[in-house]
Amino acid sequence: MRIWFNHWFSTAYHLINLIRSNEPKRFELIGTNKNAYAVYRQVCDEWYIEPENISADGYIDFCIDFCRKHSIDVFVPRRFLTEIAKNAHRFYAVGVKLFANTNADIMTILDDKIQTYTFFTHNGFHCIPPVRVVESLDEFDAAYEELRSQADRICYKLIKDEGARSFRVIDDRVNTLSGLLERPGSKISLSSARKILGEYDFSIPVLLMPYLSGVEISADCLKTKQGNIIIPRFKTGGRYSEIRFEKSVMNECEKILRTVDLNMPANIQFRMHNDQLYLLEINPRMSGGLQLSCLASGINIPKMALYQLLGQGIEWRYPNFESRRVSYIETPICC
Repeated sequence: MRIWFNHWFSTAYHLINLIRSNEPKRFELIGTNKNAYAVYRQVCDEWYIEPENISADGYIDFCIDFCRKHSIDVFVPRRFLTEIAKNAHRFYAVGVKLFANTNADIMTILDDKIQTYTFFTHNGFHCIPPVRVVESLDEFDAAYEELRSQADRICYKLIKDEGARSFRVIDDRVNTLSGLLERPGSKISLSSARKILGEYDFSIPVLLMPYLSGVEISADCLKTKQGNIIIPRFKTGGRYSEIRFEKSVMNECEKILRTVDLNMPANIQFRMHNDQLYLLEINPRMSGGLQLSCLASGINIPKMALYQLLGQGIEWRYPNFESRRVSYIETPICC
């Protein structure tokens, strides 16, 4: 069976190894990337380069043609994921199974943070943080002043983002002596934020919200006939995370999974603030840290999802611990 991973995170290296576990010869893995030296090429049987600059429609045509030429049985997409979901019928027509959530309406909502928050607010969820969407520097200034009266620090990011690339925390302490020995990370001063946004065209609006100071929780999930797999991973800082099967988090995930139709792996992200759990976002795909959840819990979500897609169930059960610390797993350097 031939399985294709298109342009993915470097941690696809681990996802491929999880799929191959205990069955090293059953699956042929084909990888593509815009970067010829992406690290997961090391665990692929075949490797090809993707086009750099291409429209969504052009990319769908590329994918269909690639599936035909390379006799792909299962396609595991990340790049242009929502567009691929919208065109699922075209892949089915050429005999390709999509290892992806294909509810295009839900995918479109989850692509946009404001649509996500609006959708869940209308569905009675109370874990939505106060947010403002701005489309100009003047609107940014007004929203900042409004939210600043409610919280010590404000953060912002584009409403369409991946991997928190645009996420910044406004914190003027980076300009003081105390910032000399601290790495700024995602912190930025208000004046620097205004300078950057003053040059931005707001083609993608900017979302502002209070900075939630508590621990971030990344829950890796999969719906199965046996029930929903939910593995909450608490990002406790440093080189470690902690798997904690906390009922409050798992119950919130259960409510979300009942509300949205996601039949393949998904990742639900929360953050704590003053003992309150807040929803950050929902990624309708495997997360970049999924391997941590799988190896710590003994539940192989990628393989289970693949077998489920092929019409074969795999029984599973939660481990007999309430929490377990797990170290980050590095991917090797590709030379």
